[in-house]
Amino acid sequence: MIRGTAKKLIFIIFLILIIQFVNAEENLTIQKQAELCLIDSRLILNELIENNFSYERVNDSLNRAQNLYDAQKVLEQKGRKVDFSLILPYCKDIKDIRNLAFEAIDAYFSLKKFYYVSITPEMNASEVDVIIAEIEDEINSERYEKVSFLVNSAYDKISEVKSSYTTLNLFYTSTARGLKNFFQKNWLSVLITIFTLLILFFIYHKAIKQRIVENKIKNLGLRRKNLQELIKKTQMDYFQYGKISEGNYNIRIRQFAEFIRDIDRQIPLLKEEIMKVGKTKVEKDKVKRTQIREIKVRKSESEKAKRKVRKPKIKRVKTRKTKRKK
Repeated sequence: MIRGTAKKLIFIIFLILIIQFVNAEENLTIQKQAELCLIDSRLILNELIENNFSYERVNDSLNRAQNLYDAQKVLEQKGRKVDFSLILPYCKDIKDIRNLAFEAIDAYFSLKKFYYVSITPEMNASEVDVIIAEIEDEINSERYEKVSFLVNSAYDKISEVKSSYTTLNLFYTSTARGLKNFFQKNWLSVLITIFTLLILFFIYHKAIKQRIVENKIKNLGLRRKNLQELIKKTQMDYFQYGKISEGNYNIRIRQFAEFIRDIDRQIPLLKEEIMKVGKTKVEKDKVKRTQIREIKVRKSESEKAKRKVRKPKIKRVKTRKTKRKK
């Protein structure tokens, strides 16, 4: 009986030793994997730097993996439980980023070649340019996952631009051909129509211009009326209801007053323009003559006034001199 229990104990101890050996061997294998993956990650980082990629994302993952590895080594030295498998996901992420980076840059260069072959200077490719700029931004920011979708969008947009340009080109060609045929068949009617329109324009252009100016004056008058109503409303809001502050009241009143002064300056000029448009050449000459006469009359009156003022001064001076001699 004693021999049987002793054999069982020896067998259990043997099993425990085997399990510990297997665990130690497995842990050693994972540690080696972690060390190798760190080496591969450093090689990937150098590769990205050599190919002018942004490497902040990879460098950040590599630093975290290295810190975890160093922490496990410290725990191992202290005889505590270690887990080197924590490093492996970071190494996997670094490999995935590397593959995505090269896929993104290859897709980008292929798109640029297709763009230069497909798009001509006459085409409106502004939307495609926006997508390409967005792709470049995503690559520089290491957001390689979004590049594939944007590249496909750019290809679709290039196809749309090409098809729309072809359609417009066909439309312009057919329209130009149609107009050419129309003018060849109806050139006499077109010339008569243009000549008639020119005659009507010369006959009625003054009336049309006068009407336009009158509408401007009418609109300015309505605007002036609205501004006056706004001034009244602002005054009521300030004095009667107290809805606005004194500063806002002063600013609004000043602005409204400036607008009204501007309108008051414009209306007389427009009225004068209407008078000029409505008058004939003979009437304009008469106006000029009367203006010249008025100017001459004013000059003569001013000269007479100056002479009248000077005469009494001379007389007074002479009388004083005679008195002194006596």
